[in-house]
Amino acid sequence: MPVPDLPPQPVAPQSWRRDSARESANAEAPAAAPVRTLPVIPERYALRRKDGVRYLECDDAPRLRAIVRPGMSVSRAEAQALGRRTLLLDGAGSFGPLIDNERQLYNLDHHAGCERLFTLATCEQALLLVQGGLELSDGDWTLYANEPDLDTVLAIWCLLNHRRLRELRPEARDVLLPLLRLEGAIDANGHELSQLCGLPGDVLEQARERLDTLLERGRELEQAASRGRRDALAYTLGMLRAVDALVYRHEDFGDYTRIEEVHGHAEVGPRQVAVACRDGAGIYMVEQHLKERWGDQLCLIALENEPRRYTLRRVRSVAGPELEPAYDLLNKIDPAVDGRPPQKRWGGSGDIGGSPRPDGTLLSAEEVLESLTRAYRSPTGWQRLRRSALALGVAASFLLVGPAASALQSLLRPGALPRSLEPVLPLMLASLLALGVARLAIRWASARRPWVFGLRAPANGGGWWLSLLVPLGAVPFAASVVEPLDSGSAAVAVSLGTAVLALGAAELWFRGLVHGLLVIDHPIQRPRGPWLLSRAAVISAAGYGLWVSGLLASVPGFTHSARSLLGLGGSEALAIAGGLGFGVGLCLAVLRERSLSLLPGFAIQALALLAWGVAGHLLLAQP
Repeated sequence: MPVPDLPPQPVAPQSWRRDSARESANAEAPAAAPVRTLPVIPERYALRRKDGVRYLECDDAPRLRAIVRPGMSVSRAEAQALGRRTLLLDGAGSFGPLIDNERQLYNLDHHAGCERLFTLATCEQALLLVQGGLELSDGDWTLYANEPDLDTVLAIWCLLNHRRLRELRPEARDVLLPLLRLEGAIDANGHELSQLCGLPGDVLEQARERLDTLLERGRELEQAASRGRRDALAYTLGMLRAVDALVYRHEDFGDYTRIEEVHGHAEVGPRQVAVACRDGAGIYMVEQHLKERWGDQLCLIALENEPRRYTLRRVRSVAGPELEPAYDLLNKIDPAVDGRPPQKRWGGSGDIGGSPRPDGTLLSAEEVLESLTRAYRSPTGWQRLRRSALALGVAASFLLVGPAASALQSLLRPGALPRSLEPVLPLMLASLLALGVARLAIRWASARRPWVFGLRAPANGGGWWLSLLVPLGAVPFAASVVEPLDSGSAAVAVSLGTAVLALGAAELWFRGLVHGLLVIDHPIQRPRGPWLLSRAAVISAAGYGLWVSGLLASVPGFTHSARSLLGLGGSEALAIAGGLGFGVGLCLAVLRERSLSLLPGFAIQALALLAWGVAGHLLLAQP
C-alpha cells in the first residue's frame, strides 16, 4: 500500500554523514568548522507540500519530486503499490536492486538481495541509470529515500540534474565523476578498499578534498539545526546546493531566471502539461522561462500576474488544445462569475485569455490547475451515460420520499403535534425529509461549491419571458390546498406554508441536486448567452415530470375530476400531467441556467401559489 506521509523525524547524525574521506572506521570526528559562504549559484531546489505530502523538487526536473522519509523500507509488493514511475534509493526498498521498465519501478540499492562486494553504490547506479537513457521527463516521477547520507544525496543530485548531467562541461565532469567513484567505493566497501577505486593518485586526492568539503558542509547544516528537530528533507536540500557549488560555475546557468512561484503542473494530454505559476513578468517572458524547463511538453500556462488575476496562454498555437473548454469549466465553478454583469467571466481568444474583470477570480491556484486538468480530460461515453443514469435515478428516487415520510409519521406518538398540523403532516414531513436529504447530497457532491448547484444570488441573464409559463409549476402544489381554502385563516396559512415548503423541496431536488450533478460535464446556458437545450435541463425536467404524475396520482379525487371535467381516463390524465410537468421543468431549468440560481424559479412559483391560495380563500369566505 502507499506509504503515508510522515512528519520530519529525528535522525541520528552518524546515519547522515561521515567525518572525513580519509578517516578509518574508528577515527574520531574533527572539530566543527565555521559555516562557509558557497559560490553564488541559482537556488534551483525548493521544498513544497501537496496533498499532505512534503517533498523536494528542482527547477530543472519539474516532473520529479524527491521524498525523504526516515526509516522507510518497503517490500517489492508495497513498492508496486506506490504506482508507476517510482525510484527507491539506498534501502528505501527492502529488496534487491531492480530495473523494471514495464512497471517503471527502480530500486537503486546495494544492501539486500545482492553481493555487496560486487555491487555499485546507489550514487553510481543513479549515474548509470541517467546516462543509460532513463527518460525522467516523461510523466511524473517520485523518488523515495530513507536516510540522507552522502551516497543518497549524490544519487538524488544525479537524478534531479539528469538534463544537465548529460551535457556537463569537461571540467565539471572531472569534478563529479571522481567524486561519485570515490564515494561509491567508500559506501560500498569501506575506507580500506577505497584505495582500489581506480583513480590516479592526484585525482584521488582532489576527490577526497571535495568529499571532505561536502562532509564539512553536512556538519555545518546539522549544527545549524541542532537547536530544533532535524529535518531530513531540509538537510538534503542544503547538501544538494553544496554539490552544485562543487560541480557548477555561475556561467553554466547563462541567463537563468527563476519563476517567482510555481504552484504546480498537471497533464492535460499525452506529453501535454499545464503549469500554474505566479510572477510579475509578462506572459511571454514567463513562457520563455518555462519552455527552458518543460521543453515541448509545455502546453498551457496559467500565470497569476497579480493576486486573483490570471492570464491563460496556449503555448502551442497549432497543435495545442483550445482554451474554450477551460473557459467553460472555470466559469461554472468560479464563484466570482456571478453574472453581475454577464460579461464578468473567464474568456478571451483561442490563444490567450484571463480571469473575470475587474476583480479577478475567487479560485485558488490549485483549483485553477484542477479545472484545467478536468477540462481537457473529457469523460468517456460510458462515464457520461453512467452519470446521466445516476442523475435520472436520483430524480426518480424523489418518489420514495412520500413512503419514507409515512414511515416516519407512524413513529410519532398520537397527539404529539398540534391538531392543526394533522391534515398537512404527511406533506410537511415529506418536504422536510426531501430538503434535508437534498442538502446533504449537495454538500457531499459539490466539493464545497454549492453555487454549482444553483445556491447563489440570481443574475440578470435574460429569458424572463419564461416567467409567464413558470407559474404552471405551482399547480400540483395548489392541488394539496384545495380542501382547506374554505376553512379558517389559520388552517389556510398552514396549508399554504406547507405547499411552499414542498415546492422548495422539489426545486432543490430537481433544479439543484439533479441538475447540478450534470452541470460540470455537459454544456449549459449562461447569462445573456446563446440558447440551447442542455442535457442537465432535459434529465432534470424528465424526472420532474415523472414526479408530477406520481404526486397527482396520490391526490384524492384527481382521477374522478379528470374524467368528469375533461373526459379523460386516469392514465391519460396522468400522462398529460407528466408531459406538462416536463415542459414546465424545462422552463424552470432554462431559467435556472440563465440566472445561475434556483431562486427566480422558486420565487415565481411561490408567489403564484400564495396569490392563488389567498384569492381562493377570500372568494370562498364570502357569505
